[in-house]
Amino acid sequence: MPDRFFVVGAQRSGTTYLHRVLDEHPGIVMAQPVWPEPKFFSDGEQFARGIGWYDATYFHGADATLVWGDKSVGYLESENAATRIAATVPSARIVAVLRNPVDRAVSNFRFSVGHGLETLPIEEALTADEEARVERDGDWFVVAGRRIGASPFAYRRRGHYVVDLRRYARLFGRERMHVLVFENAVGSPLALRALYSFLGVDPEFAAPSAATIVNRADADADDAALPDALRRRLEDEFALDNAALAAEFALDLSAWDPAPSGSTLSAPPPSR
Repeated sequence: MPDRFFVVGAQRSGTTYLHRVLDEHPGIVMAQPVWPEPKFFSDGEQFARGIGWYDATYFHGADATLVWGDKSVGYLESENAATRIAATVPSARIVAVLRNPVDRAVSNFRFSVGHGLETLPIEEALTADEEARVERDGDWFVVAGRRIGASPFAYRRRGHYVVDLRRYARLFGRERMHVLVFENAVGSPLALRALYSFLGVDPEFAAPSAATIVNRADADADDAALPDALRRRLEDEFALDNAALAAEFALDLSAWDPAPSGSTLSAPPPSR
């Protein structure tokens, strides 16, 4: 069995960028297609087909001497995915990339609007009861009759990263996890070298797409501007979890520090 790793999320935090720069490495093969994502371990219907079906479907013809990677952002928040990966590939490495949770929520909102899933203005959407807006069908979420692998409305819940990362740490051990910070990692040769080294491939490889941002959400979505008061409220909500995240996973989250009072507040260009 080849060495394997999983890019588990977070959604709207640069995972498609990671897929590209990882797939460009000659020592790595990524599950294809990039979209729709495999979601094998978060989808009980697929998982029941077995690892052989998974390999034949998403890694058809791949060289087993290379390192195989699966990028499926719903894995981070799915307890089923974490336990299934641990049971099936206990030696796997886990990669996560995290973004300022307030900016991530805004980008998630824009993404949901762009895909026809969100109809509320941003203030209502980010304060609404997520659970009341979706139905569950096994591992799937159902919105307006559409089955979706991850809730499109988990704007705030999805930003409490430390809760989900602790689950993976319990299952795999902290030493088998590599957590990147979006604001520090995208376009950083140093960050890519560290990631490649963690995965056991040549760390000096220069990915052609390292400086290219991919999969931006629609920055012109209606009602996408986040009011200052709501931003402050969300920053307060995430503050304790962010502090725990920085301490437990040795992360520099200074890029997430709230802007000084009176400054112009706007989310950076969104990326998945």
